Amino acid sequence: METAEEKRYISKKEMGNFLFGLSGQNMVYSLIGASFFTYFMTDIAMFPAAIVSVLLIVMKVWDGVNDPIVGSFIDRHTFKNGEKLRPFLRYTPLPVGIFTVLLFLVFSTAENLLWLRVSYFVIIYICWDLVYTVQDVAVWGITAMASPNSNERDRFVQWSRTIGSAVYGVLSTVIPMVLEMIANAKGFSMALVTLVFAVIFGLGGAMISYRCAKVQERVLVNKTERQATIAESFSLLFKNKMLLLVTLANLFGALGFGASLVTYFFKYEIPGDFLGDSGIMGIIGALGLTTIYFALTTVPSFIGMILADKLKKWLGGYVNVLILIQVVNIIVRVIAYFIGYEGKSLWIAMLVIGIGSLPAGASSIAQTSIFCDSIDYMEWKTGKRTEGITFSMQTSFTKISSGITSGLATLALSILGYKAIDNAEVYIGTQTAMFDKWMWPLVILTPAIASVLYIIPLLFIRYNKEKRAIVESDLKARRLGEKESGLSPYASKNEG
Repeated sequence: METAEEKRYISKKEMGNFLFGLSGQNMVYSLIGASFFTYFMTDIAMFPAAIVSVLLIVMKVWDGVNDPIVGSFIDRHTFKNGEKLRPFLRYTPLPVGIFTVLLFLVFSTAENLLWLRVSYFVIIYICWDLVYTVQDVAVWGITAMASPNSNERDRFVQWSRTIGSAVYGVLSTVIPMVLEMIANAKGFSMALVTLVFAVIFGLGGAMISYRCAKVQERVLVNKTERQATIAESFSLLFKNKMLLLVTLANLFGALGFGASLVTYFFKYEIPGDFLGDSGIMGIIGALGLTTIYFALTTVPSFIGMILADKLKKWLGGYVNVLILIQVVNIIVRVIAYFIGYEGKSLWIAMLVIGIGSLPAGASSIAQTSIFCDSIDYMEWKTGKRTEGITFSMQTSFTKISSGITSGLATLALSILGYKAIDNAEVYIGTQTAMFDKWMWPLVILTPAIASVLYIIPLLFIRYNKEKRAIVESDLKARRLGEKESGLSPYASKNEG
């Protein structure tokens, strides 16, 4: 007789549909989640750096308030057909696509219309963020409901994070380079080409994301209790220690804002003959060099995605995997800093960072798996499942972290006296002395400092494989109406 732990629930067709839809969603986010979005605001939409900094921070504060409320609503709501998440995966793609296109519409760069442009941008972003949050919470929340088999769920999460990250990683690095190459080669404005790309990857990707709705919900909500109020949802959130500690670690990680300054570093600090032919530099531009940088320093991380499960076994759990990733990042970035960027040294520094990124691909897989474990643990402890509030927090800290990173980066630009310069023959020497002095250490060392802080919260997580086995066994017994171990506070209260 096949046990619940051994039984497979997710078919290959279902998996394929979900991964294809997830690829579409990451096509959308590749335009907004990476450093290109900051560059778009400062050098294409031509917002002043100080205003961009304020905009990014304010928008992410909105994210921090908005996402948990959306998650709480999802946890407290069930559709007439008994489903909790799938209908959202059918309703949200079209508005996500439309608002993505509108977000990249640059109708003017006139200084006297700055107030109007900022107002338009904020309104469209709020609309985009709301519908995208609903979709993203549903996308990742359903990974915890697709199978009651935690091992199958881990594999589902690993494939989802691997494919999603691969699509996001490739597109978020390649799109800016291709965009600028087309604009330079054809003489089109960057604003026009960006809008075309928003239609292709924003609206087009959103339509593909409909396929995520093909996955089935198998951990039924009516077998657990639902939260009655938003206040109860938030009280459960603050009882979820694993979730809070990982979230705190990611917020610390957001302090490594140097990654958002790479394009500015290449544009104003690297000479035109860096690739050996100034003509090539003229075509691919700073965004092209940024693509080369991220290709060398992040492509190796896909190996970490493939080996995520093995790393978990070798290191005794995903928490230790996250700690290893940060330790390696600290070491290689310090080495890269002392190698420097003069002449050909930059190539060596990039290769060193690339080698250090080998295990980094396992990070998103590890975090999602820990989140799924925390949902099971909260159900075991309280009798209530919290996919909505839990994965809204994942969505929230992803966007808040991005906002903090981008906000700090643009704040640093403002402090260093940065002013966007367009269509200059030579960019080196056009910025301030402070800018020239601090760009390299900010780009290379701020992520290392953030990694040190990232590790600290992880040291307080206490959820080992023995605890996980007890939780899974008790939840299985609870759903079958059988006797539990008696270790769960919820079971003890009900038996009493």
